[in-house]
Amino acid sequence: MDNSLYKHQIEAIPFAIKNDANCALFHDPGLGKTRTCLEVFRHYRRTEPSLGLLVVCPLSLVNSAWGEDIKRFTEFTYAPFKEMTDAVPDIVVINYESLISKKYLSGILKLIRQHEFMCVLDESSRLKSNKSKTTETLLAIADRFKYRLIASGTPMPNSELELWAQVNFVQPSTFHASFYAFRNTYFHLERSGKAMHMNGQRLTSADMRRFLSSGWHYAITKENRRLLMEKIKPFTHWVRKEDALDLPEKVDQMREVFLNDKEQKAYDEMEEYLVTEIEGEEITAQVALTKFMKLRQATSGFFYNKEGDSVEIGNSTKLKELEEILEELGTQPIIIWVQFRHEVEAIEKFIGEKYGADQVATLYAGTKDKDASINRFKNNQVRYLIAHPKSAAHGLTFVNCNVMVFYSLDYSFETHTQARDRIHRIGQKNSCLYIYIMAQGTIDEALLKVLQRKQSLQEAVYALVRDAAKKQGRPVHKEKLSGCVGL
Repeated sequence: MDNSLYKHQIEAIPFAIKNDANCALFHDPGLGKTRTCLEVFRHYRRTEPSLGLLVVCPLSLVNSAWGEDIKRFTEFTYAPFKEMTDAVPDIVVINYESLISKKYLSGILKLIRQHEFMCVLDESSRLKSNKSKTTETLLAIADRFKYRLIASGTPMPNSELELWAQVNFVQPSTFHASFYAFRNTYFHLERSGKAMHMNGQRLTSADMRRFLSSGWHYAITKENRRLLMEKIKPFTHWVRKEDALDLPEKVDQMREVFLNDKEQKAYDEMEEYLVTEIEGEEITAQVALTKFMKLRQATSGFFYNKEGDSVEIGNSTKLKELEEILEELGTQPIIIWVQFRHEVEAIEKFIGEKYGADQVATLYAGTKDKDASINRFKNNQVRYLIAHPKSAAHGLTFVNCNVMVFYSLDYSFETHTQARDRIHRIGQKNSCLYIYIMAQGTIDEALLKVLQRKQSLQEAVYALVRDAAKKQGRPVHKEKLSGCVGL
């Protein structure tokens, strides 16, 4: 197997060293950020043999991404923090949730007090909220690391505001120590393309809540964005996939299905109920969307009742279409993306009955051994992987597969992009096929437009409300549906 570095990795390593490894590697998903970070650590270990590496990453990457790459590309010892013994390995890996937990944080603090560490934050966009406990914890302990490296394929999925904490972790003197001072320096309030001019007026917290709930959001001008990017340019290494590698093309295929009579009736009744529920009150796009996302269940042929149990509407149209797709594709490996536990269970049952239970693995919150599922699929021990994007979107590499089926969708552009890039990565030799099962005339179409950036989230939600109200002969006023910051 060829373990040589790619050109963009060769260029990134001295860039990081020039910045004393206090820098950012913002490389698109699939460009081998894990390997690049390991090579930077290897450089410092040559002259600092006692230096350790602490990696903070999403849970799904602890073993399947970092563990595998450490074993494949290095001679270093490694252990997940939860499995550490008295002996401290060269590389310690912990997930974000464990780092901030009462159970493990004190142990991490003790470890970094007693030993010198370089720290890597993988998928550093986890620090995008200035108020999160993850952000507060990591900024509080940042100065305890001799070298600090952050890596992300999507560092600012919603707004440049999300750069503040990430930059402060690696280069704290770049921006103001206060997030609010940073925000006031580069951003302004805007609604429907119109900027708010404060004329020196200071807003109270109550004022801010009122403005943000009525459609105002923070935006940045082209000039301020240029100034911001110039500020971080000396220590940020950006690489886009199209500039780095001649990877195979991506092909999207839409499979339109029509809900059967039972599904359509259930969908229409839920739609009418939801429009009635939000009618006559001012409601944010986020709240409206949360309500409307219940419609996705009907497109997959079920609902969750008040007790949280799934109730099947009838024979699922989407499941029938999936059966046809799998027959067409033959024996090749396929990843099937879903949003609900019921979908996992229904698809797993269908595949088990048709192809054998030994041909399917799952990767979602209910999977008992996620690493085992990942390895079984990567090693072609099973043909199908049914996965939820939040359990498998970051860092995992499945180049043994070049086909994905999106059975259902959410509205996160970041998560969706990361999910697609699990197969479009270094090592992929074939064109990648992405199949979307879309229920015609339903929320599926609106969500896909958001994910393809053809429509904003607020526009999509308003269209859903408008079209549903129109079918019911109800008026709907656009001003009743406010925007929401951070969508």
